[in-house]
Amino acid sequence: MAETEEGRLKYRETWQELRDEAANRHEAFVNDAVRKGPMRAALTEAFRDFLLACYSESIRLEMGTAWEPLEGLDGARLIAREKLSLLPSETDQMGAQALARILHRELHGFTLPQEAFDACHSDLCDRSLYLMLKPHGLGAATT
Repeated sequence: MAETEEGRLKYRETWQELRDEAANRHEAFVNDAVRKGPMRAALTEAFRDFLLACYSESIRLEMGTAWEPLEGLDGARLIAREKLSLLPSETDQMGAQALARILHRELHGFTLPQEAFDACHSDLCDRSLYLMLKPHGLGAATT
């Protein structure tokens, strides 16, 4: 994931990287043509991973320390450990999909920073996936 000099997540670059990786995995492009179903699946997966990355960053900003800076998905892993009383060795092996499932309630109520919301907005709206994004915008109800 791309970060600024201050260690903040570069939202637009991170979104584009996750989107492009998912599009390649789902083979969303064939001869410069976009395959609708695979692209929607890729964007759904990319958004899950982007939401998790932004959530993890919010935990890092709140709870990171000099001795435990909580880089990458470490913030999300910390919350998963606390939630399920797991050992670090157990959460260190978890990928984004497993973490997102464990942290479903936390992600469901998470509001993206405006810059993060803006980074993925047009891609999701262009593929009629705005309803997936809407609960995570500013002013959205949180649980």
